[in-house]
Amino acid sequence: MNLLCRLPATLIGVTATILISQSPAVYAREAKSITVKSITGQIDTYDRVDLSVQVASELSAAGETAEDFYNQGGQKYDKGDYQGAIEAYSRAISLNPNYAFAYNDRGNARSASGDNKGAIADYNAALKIDPNYANAYYNRGIARSGSGDNQGAIADFDAALKINPKYAEAYGNRGNARNRLGDKQGAIQDYNEVLKINPNDAKAYYNRGKTRYQLGDKQGALADYNQVLNINPNDAAVYTSRGNVRDELGDQQGAIADYEKSLKINPNYAFAYLNRAITRSSLGDKQGEVADLQKAADLFQQQGNKEMYQEVLKIIKRIQWTT
Repeated sequence: MNLLCRLPATLIGVTATILISQSPAVYAREAKSITVKSITGQIDTYDRVDLSVQVASELSAAGETAEDFYNQGGQKYDKGDYQGAIEAYSRAISLNPNYAFAYNDRGNARSASGDNKGAIADYNAALKIDPNYANAYYNRGIARSGSGDNQGAIADFDAALKINPKYAEAYGNRGNARNRLGDKQGAIQDYNEVLKINPNDAKAYYNRGKTRYQLGDKQGALADYNQVLNINPNDAAVYTSRGNVRDELGDQQGAIADYEKSLKINPNYAFAYLNRAITRSSLGDKQGEVADLQKAADLFQQQGNKEMYQEVLKIIKRIQWTT
């Protein structure tokens, strides 16, 4: 008797969130998501820095320009010193109150430190100075999305794309927002646009594959996961996702091979053990099933995932009761 069942995967953050700075650096924060056949988890006040005129005068007297402080902000951001970056950008703004780039990049630093409200205020300021600033629309869209305002995010990505129709990141993140609102076909259209601009964008293939899987297009999902692995053959999560699809298409041996590749890349990937247990269960491999479940439980416990640890223990106990 197979006590393991496949439950719907939860969409946990479809792609990397990219914050675009005016300087050449691209700032990225990634929340990786996976497709699993098991149970998955569900998904401060803006404090404006107010530098006085006296401080601004002292900074000017010291000989440092707004551009100097702007560059210092970028260096601090690259090192992960977001508070230091905010302070440097604030000094740049105190010397040049119309410095749209500094407002944009201070917004990035505030967003990276979790202050989406403060970030949105900075992007608003940048757009007041320059209403055709595509990056500021894009970054405000990211912050709005992070605040749960997906409709507002889509409006901002639309504005960025009106200014720059080749803005691949804006298509990708608009697709994510559409996905979260349940517009799966709209999301796929946006991922298609990303791939027209950049045919080697692994995230777009992955997100399109995940969305196709959710729509029941397993062959389409399989094709997209294959493309991801052609671009990046060392992504453990994608091997697991492809294994899930192969299992559902009846290719259990192919699924197990994918889970094993996943575990070779990341031996501590608890979901790969859990999904391999499900496939082994369907093949009647009771010993392998229990061993994988126990390993998954141990890893979930070590990694602090209490919910999944408890769920796997329940499955193990149910199996023990029936043997």
